[in-house]
Amino acid sequence: MNTRRTAHIPPHAAGVYLAEDFTSTRARQRQVQSGVIMPLARGVWTDAVGAEPADVVAAKWQEIVGRLLPTAVISDRSGFALRPVDGELFVSHPRSTPLRLPGLTVYPDGSKDHRRPDDQPLDLQGRLFASSPVRALIDNAEQRGRPGYVRRRLTREELHDQVVRIVTTYTPAQVDSIMASVDRDVNKVAAASIRVFVEAARGECRTVATTSRAMRAAQRRETYDAARVGLFRRFAADLTRQKLVQRFVESVSRAANVPFYEAYFSNHIEGSTLDVNEAERVVFGGEDVGKPGDAHDMRGTWQIVSDDAEMGRVPGDAEEFMDMLRDRHRVVMAGRPDKSPGMWKQGANRAGTTTFVDPAHVVGTLRAGWEEGEALSDPFQRAVYMMFLVSEVHPFEDGNGRSARIAMNGELIADRQHRIIIPSVLRSDYWSALTRATADHGPHGLYRVLDRAQRWVSLGDFSTLQAGSRYCLVTDAMYDAGVAERRGKYLRILRPGEIDELPVPSMAELGDETDTTKSWVEIAAREASPSARGRRSGDPTADRLADRHDHG
Repeated sequence: MNTRRTAHIPPHAAGVYLAEDFTSTRARQRQVQSGVIMPLARGVWTDAVGAEPADVVAAKWQEIVGRLLPTAVISDRSGFALRPVDGELFVSHPRSTPLRLPGLTVYPDGSKDHRRPDDQPLDLQGRLFASSPVRALIDNAEQRGRPGYVRRRLTREELHDQVVRIVTTYTPAQVDSIMASVDRDVNKVAAASIRVFVEAARGECRTVATTSRAMRAAQRRETYDAARVGLFRRFAADLTRQKLVQRFVESVSRAANVPFYEAYFSNHIEGSTLDVNEAERVVFGGEDVGKPGDAHDMRGTWQIVSDDAEMGRVPGDAEEFMDMLRDRHRVVMAGRPDKSPGMWKQGANRAGTTTFVDPAHVVGTLRAGWEEGEALSDPFQRAVYMMFLVSEVHPFEDGNGRSARIAMNGELIADRQHRIIIPSVLRSDYWSALTRATADHGPHGLYRVLDRAQRWVSLGDFSTLQAGSRYCLVTDAMYDAGVAERRGKYLRILRPGEIDELPVPSMAELGDETDTTKSWVEIAAREASPSARGRRSGDPTADRLADRHDHG
């Protein structure tokens, strides 16, 4: 080995040495004293001087275990992951006492006959081996062990999870081959148990009582995306550590037209080309504005979000939740029959580098996701969770973002709290926060964006369309996110009463001559028009809110 002192060596590039690697004990001691190496564990040294010992072990555990326990087989509860989990690694090896390393304890089983023909080497030297899937199944199906001692084998629930993973990730032919080997194993009792578990995971029988969500779903022939469900579990746990947010609706009249802006912005951030004037004519006048697709989307979304009874409906279980999702989607997408309104997607969908849940796993993943969020009791936290759940599964061919935000606001409306609206200026922040949550960076960024969006709604005057549009203008809410970034605009949060002190900005002040901006200014600047009072849409809810608009 190199006997000269070297620059700092990162853990992944560290050298690991045993006593046999040194010419003498004295030579080793000199290198320790000169700072060339440092002790890592009993009988183990490394040249990553100054590094955290646990970091070196985490990077070099295969080499260390292979050298200290030659021919060891990673087995028992480690036999599926084939790596340390929670600082523990279980192996089959003649040694009977634990091997304790910084950040890792290795538990050998003391077996003298620890190798099997189908074990696979993990290194070229043949010092460390991996259990085959057959061995991992048999080892964990055996229910032996010393009470009170460290549990070497998976619980029944954990074993059922692994059986389902094998059945859903391996090809049918591969599973058949594994089962043929299981049937030939000398441990006939364990083999018989595995056979029953595999048949249950394949949906061929429903006789296995289990606490495993994966196995229950499989017996219903309802598989789910295990990685996504793990993400939902962590997301829900992290949500409980966020600050509580409560903003109750104190003035129903000031919030009267919030549903209109919710529907408008929810479609606009998805690419709708309707300006706010056209959206008003579609919703309150039933007019043809020459954009049939966008008009159908606006009206469909409006029909749901303006229905107080529907939006306040709280599902009692996963079945009701999924039925409600489809019912609402059927209305939102009614004008797009080619997008399968109210039906789960049949093809895969993606956005950028994100691939959403496979169509075959939609129902199971929604059910499991619902269960992961059941413990959340705070309405705002539940709102954030439900939005993320639906967005992450993407259960429909189209309209998933709108469905997610409707599910979000349903949780708030049921508790008489202000809705969350994502205005155009927040679009980039919203998508960015969603992307970070998808990448398992937690809910903090998304929580912060939605908190700001709800605060903006709670401070606004939406008693009429004129008042609401004025509020959107003076707070810069209507700016396209890209335009806002170039001009240094952001969503302004005003003090109570401050809006009354600010005039409606002119087109020159806005510096934007587009038809979209003109429509905002036109609505905000006009007085309630008597001529508008005879207009009816044929929708009782729309007519009721139109009266609020007309009579202010």
